Amino acid sequence: MIKKTLSVRDALLHVVDEGQGPPLLLIHGFPLNQRMWEFQILEFAKTHRVICPDLAGFGLSQCGEPRLDLRSHAEDISDILDALNVRERVVFCGLSMGGYIGWEFWKQYPEKISKIIACNTRAASDSLEVARGRRIAAKSIFNTGTQILAQQMAPRLLYSNPQERIKTIQLSVEQMIESTSPDSIAAGQLAMSNRSDATAWLPMIDCPTLFVGGQYDEITTTQEMSSNAALICNAQFVEIKTAGHLTPLEQPDSFNYQVLEFLNSNR
Repeated sequence: MIKKTLSVRDALLHVVDEGQGPPLLLIHGFPLNQRMWEFQILEFAKTHRVICPDLAGFGLSQCGEPRLDLRSHAEDISDILDALNVRERVVFCGLSMGGYIGWEFWKQYPEKISKIIACNTRAASDSLEVARGRRIAAKSIFNTGTQILAQQMAPRLLYSNPQERIKTIQLSVEQMIESTSPDSIAAGQLAMSNRSDATAWLPMIDCPTLFVGGQYDEITTTQEMSSNAALICNAQFVEIKTAGHLTPLEQPDSFNYQVLEFLNSNR
C-alpha cells in the first residue's frame, strides 16, 4: 500500500494513494482515522485511484493549529488533491463527520466532484441540545481521557452482535479513538457543533449521489438518510443490513458491493 506524507499549509498529512483509474476520496469519521477503510482501500483500488487521508490532527497526520471548522478540513482535502496532481473530478466518499466535510467540500469546490457517497451522515446541523453536548464533551475530554471515551463511544457506533468478529472490530475502533489526541477530539467536537445546515444545499447538488446507511444506526437513522436522498434529483439510498454507524467496517462485503455498483454505473 502506497503511503505518502504531504506538506499542506501548517500540516503534515498522512495519505494512502493506491491504484489507478478515476480518483476516489475516502474520508473517515470522528474520532477515527484512515484505518476504518481497511476493507475498502485495496478492493476499490482495483478499479480506481483511492486517496485516503488521515484528516489533520487524526491518525498519523499532524497540524500546527487544530481545525475548528469543517471548511478547514475541506480546504486541506483540496490541497491534497493539488499536491497529488489530481486534475480529474473525484468521487467524494465520507462517513459521518467525513460526510459533513463532503457537503462543505461540494459547497466550496463543486467543480472538483463527479459523484458523492454519503455514508451514515446527515445534512442537518446539530440541535441546540446536541451542540451544547458537543461543547461540554470538548472540554471534558482533557479530564476524562481518550480511553474512557473509547470505551463509551465504540459500542454506540456498532450494531450489538455477540459474534467474535464484531468484538474484534470494536477493539479496533477503541484503539483508533484512544490514539487520537484530546486536542483533535475537542476540535472535532467544536467543528461539528458549529457546522452549517446543509439541507437547503441538497436540491442544488446535480451530480450522482449515493446515501448508504446501516439498518441499526441509532446516530444517523435510515429514515433521515432516505429523506435526504429524496431531496437530490439524482440520488439513491441503500440500507446495509445488520450494521450500525460504521457500515464499511461492520459489513464490508455488502458495503463494497453497493459502492462498486454505484462507482461503475455510467462510468
